[in-house]
Amino acid sequence: MKKEKCSLFEEMLMWTSYRYCIGRHTYVTSLASEMAQHYYNKLEDDRKEFTATDIRKEIMDKLRFLPFSFNISRWYDTDAYNPIEVFMNFLDRYKVESYDNLITYNKVEYDVNHDEFTFEKKIPTIKSYFSVSDIDELLPWENLAACFDVKNHKMVTIEYDGKTEKLECFKSWVRKSVPIEDRPGYYRTAEFGWEPVWVCVDEYVKMGDGHHYLNSDYVTKVEDM
Repeated sequence: MKKEKCSLFEEMLMWTSYRYCIGRHTYVTSLASEMAQHYYNKLEDDRKEFTATDIRKEIMDKLRFLPFSFNISRWYDTDAYNPIEVFMNFLDRYKVESYDNLITYNKVEYDVNHDEFTFEKKIPTIKSYFSVSDIDELLPWENLAACFDVKNHKMVTIEYDGKTEKLECFKSWVRKSVPIEDRPGYYRTAEFGWEPVWVCVDEYVKMGDGHHYLNSDYVTKVEDM
Protein backbone atom coordinates (compact mmCIF):
# COMPACT_ATOMS: atom_id res chain seq x y z
CA MET A 1 0.00 0.00 0.00
CA LYS A 2 1.36 3.41 -0.96
CA LYS A 3 2.36 5.56 2.01
CA GLU A 4 0.33 8.75 2.37
CA LYS A 5 2.68 11.74 2.30
CA CYS A 6 2.44 14.87 4.38
CA SER A 7 1.89 18.09 2.46
CA LEU A 8 3.88 21.21 3.21
CA PHE A 9 0.64 22.87 4.32
CA GLU A 10 0.03 20.12 6.87
CA GLU A 11 3.57 20.49 8.18
CA MET A 12 3.12 24.25 8.52
CA LEU A 13 -0.08 23.70 10.50
CA MET A 14 1.82 21.37 12.85
CA TRP A 15 4.73 23.81 13.31
CA THR A 16 2.49 26.77 14.10
CA SER A 17 0.32 24.65 16.42
CA TYR A 18 3.04 23.26 18.67
CA ARG A 19 4.91 26.57 18.80
CA TYR A 20 1.72 28.13 20.15
CA CYS A 21 0.86 25.26 22.48
CA ILE A 22 4.16 24.40 24.19
CA GLY A 23 4.28 25.86 27.68
CA ARG A 24 0.61 26.78 27.88
CA HIS A 25 -1.25 25.59 30.96
CA THR A 26 -4.35 24.30 29.22
CA TYR A 27 -5.82 21.18 27.68
CA VAL A 28 -3.75 21.76 24.53
CA THR A 29 -1.00 19.47 25.85
CA SER A 30 -3.25 16.63 24.71
CA LEU A 31 -2.60 17.71 21.13
CA ALA A 32 0.97 16.41 21.37
CA SER A 33 -0.03 12.75 21.16
CA GLU A 34 -2.69 13.54 18.56
CA MET A 35 0.00 15.07 16.37
CA ALA A 36 1.96 11.83 16.64
CA GLN A 37 -1.11 9.88 15.58
CA HIS A 38 -1.70 12.13 12.56
CA TYR A 39 1.86 12.77 11.37
CA TYR A 40 4.13 9.88 12.35
CA ASN A 41 3.30 7.62 9.40
CA LYS A 42 3.10 10.50 6.92
CA LEU A 43 6.43 12.23 7.55
CA GLU A 44 9.70 11.03 6.08
CA ASP A 45 12.39 10.28 8.65
CA ASP A 46 14.38 13.43 7.87
CA ARG A 47 11.28 15.57 8.47
CA LYS A 48 10.61 13.73 11.73
CA GLU A 49 14.16 14.49 12.89
CA PHE A 50 13.82 18.14 11.88
CA THR A 51 10.54 18.40 13.81
CA ALA A 52 12.00 16.69 16.89
CA THR A 53 14.80 19.25 17.05
CA ASP A 54 12.40 22.14 16.46
CA ILE A 55 10.09 20.99 19.29
CA ARG A 56 13.06 20.71 21.64
CA LYS A 57 14.14 24.25 20.77
CA GLU A 58 10.70 25.43 21.87
CA ILE A 59 11.01 23.41 25.09
CA MET A 60 14.44 24.95 25.65
CA ASP A 61 12.96 28.44 25.33
CA LYS A 62 10.43 27.65 28.05
CA LEU A 63 13.09 26.24 30.41
CA ARG A 64 15.29 29.27 29.79
CA PHE A 65 12.63 31.61 31.15
CA LEU A 66 11.82 29.63 34.29
CA PRO A 67 13.30 30.93 37.59
CA PHE A 68 16.47 28.84 37.31
CA SER A 69 17.25 30.16 33.77
CA PHE A 70 18.19 26.78 32.32
CA ASN A 71 20.30 26.76 29.16
CA ILE A 72 22.39 24.40 27.00
CA SER A 73 25.63 25.45 25.35
CA ARG A 74 26.47 23.58 22.13
CA TRP A 75 29.34 24.06 19.75
CA TYR A 76 27.87 22.24 16.77
CA ASP A 77 24.37 21.51 15.46
CA THR A 78 25.27 17.82 15.57
CA ASP A 79 25.77 17.91 19.36
CA ALA A 80 23.15 16.04 21.37
CA TYR A 81 20.13 18.23 22.12
CA ASN A 82 17.48 17.06 24.56
CA PRO A 83 16.67 19.80 27.11
CA ILE A 84 14.34 17.67 29.24
CA GLU A 85 16.90 14.86 29.56
CA VAL A 86 19.64 17.36 30.47
CA PHE A 87 17.34 18.97 33.05
CA MET A 88 16.56 15.57 34.61
CA ASN A 89 20.29 14.76 34.68
CA PHE A 90 20.91 18.06 36.49
CA LEU A 91 18.35 17.15 39.16
CA ASP A 92 19.99 13.76 39.66
CA ARG A 93 23.58 14.99 39.62
CA TYR A 94 22.99 17.70 42.21
CA LYS A 95 20.40 15.75 44.20
CA VAL A 96 17.70 18.38 43.77
CA GLU A 97 14.79 16.75 45.58
CA SER A 98 12.31 19.55 46.14
CA TYR A 99 10.80 22.63 44.56
CA ASP A 100 12.29 24.84 47.30
CA ASN A 101 15.74 23.47 46.56
CA LEU A 102 15.38 23.94 42.78
CA ILE A 103 14.55 27.65 42.98
CA THR A 104 17.82 28.31 44.84
CA TYR A 105 19.64 27.67 41.53
CA ASN A 106 20.07 30.40 38.95
CA LYS A 107 21.67 30.70 35.50
CA VAL A 108 22.06 26.95 35.13
CA GLU A 109 24.09 26.24 31.99
CA TYR A 110 25.09 22.88 30.58
CA ASP A 111 28.18 22.52 28.38
CA VAL A 112 27.46 19.60 26.06
CA ASN A 113 31.07 19.13 24.98
CA HIS A 114 32.49 18.93 28.50
CA ASP A 115 29.43 17.41 30.20
CA GLU A 116 29.57 20.12 32.86
CA PHE A 117 27.02 22.33 34.60
CA THR A 118 27.67 25.83 35.85
CA PHE A 119 25.23 27.80 37.99
CA GLU A 120 24.78 30.39 40.69
CA LYS A 121 23.12 29.83 44.04
CA LYS A 122 20.64 32.34 45.39
CA ILE A 123 18.20 32.97 48.20
CA PRO A 124 14.82 33.73 46.61
CA THR A 125 13.59 37.14 47.70
CA ILE A 126 10.36 37.36 45.71
CA LYS A 127 7.50 34.94 45.26
CA SER A 128 7.92 32.64 42.28
CA TYR A 129 4.90 31.55 40.29
CA PHE A 130 6.81 28.58 38.93
CA SER A 131 5.53 25.15 39.95
CA VAL A 132 6.31 21.55 39.05
CA SER A 133 3.37 21.65 36.63
CA ASP A 134 5.55 23.89 34.43
CA ILE A 135 7.77 20.84 33.92
CA ASP A 136 4.95 18.30 33.78
CA GLU A 137 3.30 20.21 30.94
CA LEU A 138 6.47 20.08 28.84
CA LEU A 139 6.71 16.28 29.03
CA PRO A 140 3.96 15.51 26.46
CA TRP A 141 5.88 17.66 23.98
CA GLU A 142 9.13 15.87 24.75
CA ASN A 143 7.24 12.61 24.12
CA LEU A 144 6.27 13.90 20.68
CA ALA A 145 9.86 14.97 19.99
CA ALA A 146 11.21 11.61 21.17
CA CYS A 147 8.70 9.77 18.99
CA PHE A 148 9.89 11.74 15.94
CA ASP A 149 13.57 11.35 16.93
CA VAL A 150 13.75 7.99 15.18
CA LYS A 151 17.56 7.75 15.16
CA ASN A 152 17.53 7.58 18.97
CA HIS A 153 14.80 4.96 19.35
CA LYS A 154 15.89 1.89 21.30
CA MET A 155 15.01 -1.79 21.09
CA VAL A 156 13.74 -2.78 24.52
CA THR A 157 13.39 -6.43 25.52
CA ILE A 158 10.74 -7.28 28.10
CA GLU A 159 9.97 -10.60 29.77
CA TYR A 160 6.67 -11.33 31.49
CA ASP A 161 4.42 -14.36 32.04
CA GLY A 162 7.06 -16.59 30.46
CA LYS A 163 7.07 -14.52 27.26
CA THR A 164 9.84 -12.45 25.67
CA GLU A 165 9.05 -9.46 23.48
CA LYS A 166 11.15 -6.82 21.70
CA LEU A 167 9.65 -3.35 21.29
CA GLU A 168 10.84 -0.19 19.55
CA CYS A 169 10.69 2.49 22.26
CA PHE A 170 11.58 6.02 23.19
CA LYS A 171 12.60 7.33 26.60
CA SER A 172 10.24 9.47 28.64
CA TRP A 173 9.75 10.65 32.22
CA VAL A 174 6.90 10.41 34.68
CA ARG A 175 6.44 11.82 38.16
CA LYS A 176 7.85 9.51 40.82
CA SER A 177 5.58 7.44 43.04
CA VAL A 178 6.13 7.24 46.78
CA PRO A 179 4.61 4.92 49.41
CA ILE A 180 1.58 6.16 51.33
CA GLU A 181 2.26 6.23 55.04
CA ASP A 182 0.24 3.73 57.06
CA ARG A 183 -1.04 2.04 53.87
CA PRO A 184 1.42 -0.71 52.91
CA GLY A 185 1.39 -1.51 49.19
CA TYR A 186 -0.23 1.79 48.21
CA TYR A 187 1.51 4.64 46.40
CA ARG A 188 0.84 8.27 45.53
CA THR A 189 2.37 10.71 43.07
CA ALA A 190 5.36 12.50 44.57
CA GLU A 191 5.18 16.28 44.95
CA PHE A 192 8.52 16.60 43.16
CA GLY A 193 10.81 14.39 41.08
CA TRP A 194 10.59 12.35 37.90
CA GLU A 195 11.86 8.95 36.80
CA PRO A 196 12.73 7.62 33.33
CA VAL A 197 10.44 5.14 31.60
CA TRP A 198 10.22 3.49 28.18
CA VAL A 199 7.26 4.07 25.85
CA CYS A 200 6.47 1.74 22.94
CA VAL A 201 6.42 3.76 19.72
CA ASP A 202 3.67 1.72 18.05
CA GLU A 203 1.37 1.97 21.06
CA TYR A 204 1.99 5.70 21.42
CA VAL A 205 1.22 6.34 17.75
CA LYS A 206 -1.91 4.19 17.82
CA MET A 207 -3.34 5.15 21.21
CA GLY A 208 -2.15 8.69 21.85
CA ASP A 209 -2.94 9.74 25.41
CA GLY A 210 -4.13 6.20 26.11
CA HIS A 211 -0.60 4.79 25.86
CA HIS A 212 1.16 3.11 28.77
CA TYR A 213 4.83 3.03 29.68
CA LEU A 214 6.66 -0.25 30.21
CA ASN A 215 6.87 -1.74 33.67
CA SER A 216 10.56 -1.43 34.56
CA ASP A 217 10.43 -4.79 36.36
CA TYR A 218 9.87 -6.48 32.99
CA VAL A 219 12.68 -4.70 31.10
CA THR A 220 15.69 -6.99 30.65
CA LYS A 221 17.68 -5.27 27.90
CA VAL A 222 17.93 -1.92 26.10
CA GLU A 223 19.81 -1.81 22.79
CA ASP A 224 20.48 0.61 19.95
CA MET A 225 18.30 0.01 16.90
